[in-house]
Amino acid sequence: MGKRTAFVLICVAAVMLGAAPAAMAISLSGIDPGSAHAGTTVTCTVSGSFGAFLAGTPAFALVNGAEVISGTTNTYDAASASVEFAIPDTATDGGWDLRVTQTFIFLIPPVQTATLANAFLVFLPYPVITSLNPPNVVAGGGDLTLTVYGKYFTPASLTGSVVRFNGVAAASTTFNSSTVLTAVISAAAVAAPGTAQVTVYNPPFLLFPSRLSNQFPFTVTAPTASISALDPTSAVVGGPAFNLGVTGTGFVTGAAGAVVRWSGVDLATTRDSATHLTAAVPASAIAAAGSATITVRNGVPPGSPISNALPFTVGSGPALSSISPTQVWAGYVKNDLVLTVNGSNFVSGAHIFISGGEKTGTSFVSASQLTVPLVAADIATPGSLTVSVKNPPFPPGTSSAGALPLVVAAETTDPAVTIGGADSAWHNAPVALTFSATDSQSGVQKVQYQSPPTVAAWTDGASYTVPVTTQGAITVSAQALDWCNRVGTAGATIHIDTTKPATNALNAVSVKKGKTATLKFRITEPTNLSPTADVVIEIKSARGTSPVATITVDNATMNAKQTASVKASFKKGAYKWYVYATDLAGNAQDNIAKASFKVK
Repeated sequence: MGKRTAFVLICVAAVMLGAAPAAMAISLSGIDPGSAHAGTTVTCTVSGSFGAFLAGTPAFALVNGAEVISGTTNTYDAASASVEFAIPDTATDGGWDLRVTQTFIFLIPPVQTATLANAFLVFLPYPVITSLNPPNVVAGGGDLTLTVYGKYFTPASLTGSVVRFNGVAAASTTFNSSTVLTAVISAAAVAAPGTAQVTVYNPPFLLFPSRLSNQFPFTVTAPTASISALDPTSAVVGGPAFNLGVTGTGFVTGAAGAVVRWSGVDLATTRDSATHLTAAVPASAIAAAGSATITVRNGVPPGSPISNALPFTVGSGPALSSISPTQVWAGYVKNDLVLTVNGSNFVSGAHIFISGGEKTGTSFVSASQLTVPLVAADIATPGSLTVSVKNPPFPPGTSSAGALPLVVAAETTDPAVTIGGADSAWHNAPVALTFSATDSQSGVQKVQYQSPPTVAAWTDGASYTVPVTTQGAITVSAQALDWCNRVGTAGATIHIDTTKPATNALNAVSVKKGKTATLKFRITEPTNLSPTADVVIEIKSARGTSPVATITVDNATMNAKQTASVKASFKKGAYKWYVYATDLAGNAQDNIAKASFKVK
């Protein structure tokens, strides 16, 4: 009898006696790994003691109350088993018991069971992304609000889910439900075309580790750029390499960013901003005359959008025919001179040069005309300047075939100044003066005047009224400056007299009828005022008001004894003679002097 047969007989006897041999007892001692996330499948190594013969395959299960997860036994021996568990995403998180069941032949009862309490930990499931809204966006459009759909998203109470864009947390994530999140993606993250990966990160919570979702692609598409201006817009055939500035909108950044194209050929491009690009144009591109088409491509071909097109002209060098003006005045400071240069083959961006120095502010009027302001520094010294033109690109630019002379002449005349309203008369009222000037060369810049009491100050103005607050001879000066700062002057003296003259009758007269009497009188005023006065002497009866005789003395010297003669041809009697005076300014006497006059 063999050993196997003997063992079977012993087992049968043991069954009949109601006891299982030690070789038929099963037990559990561990499981590795001892945890998994809900919604995943895990293969574990279970250690313990299992029936190796006269028994069926051990069946393993994870048990949590009424929840049972049956495993699939891949291989086993007496001390271990390889078991696969498919943990549903609905499995309760927390500790689960490990249970093994094995059926033995000839045992009563034939099914043996062992349990290892809390042997396995089920973690919360990994978040899952199923869709995004929007699924794509045009680059450079500002912050993006992205809605993420899926499952197993956690609220803030469970250290809430965070949306990640290319591995970087979104600016903010809002938990709407376990299946919907809303995230704000920064403008910088969607500034350049490309494909980003969106994930959802659930942070660790208590004993549960962090969970990261599947990657979900999000496309940032390139916008169609729009170009509005080129600088320069043309170049001279055969010129050197240069940089072309392109202004517009919608220029994107990054490896798939904006690229300037020359008639469909990409140029090395630097993105200065969202509205400006600089492209390097090789000399070979302008080796022949013609017209190129400038566009901007956003994104990587094929399929990258192309902007509108602007023309670029490759032509001949500039040529000059005339300038205006051909002569200017040295030292001219008005800064209103504009030099006009006429010719051909001028391009936008061309510069005017004066005696080899580049002038700023050149304006492109047309292919046949340029203008530039002339300032005082350009024409400060008499001499002859040369005017030339260069077409871009700079440096060095393409010079005009020839230069034209601009004469800077020295001015030789001063302004002629005229004072209107001035005369030699005496005035007892304010006198209105006007100032004007002419200059036949550079023209009059301004007219100024000065008068006491502010004799040290010049006042800009074309008119001045001399007041009567000061009497005597008032000096008024005027000057004019031309635009080369040459000065012309003029002066006037205005006589002001508002003082009434005083009259004096110096002698009493007694004369025989028919004889000639001498009347002595004096008219007085301050010596700086009217030098003479017109005098009227009237002889009146003691009772009468009408004069019996009237004597006039014109231009009687002021402040000196004067005489007048009268023949006593009227009847005998007592009379009085009266003195009246009016000075050169028209002021009548302040008093009427009188003396007796007797005819015997």
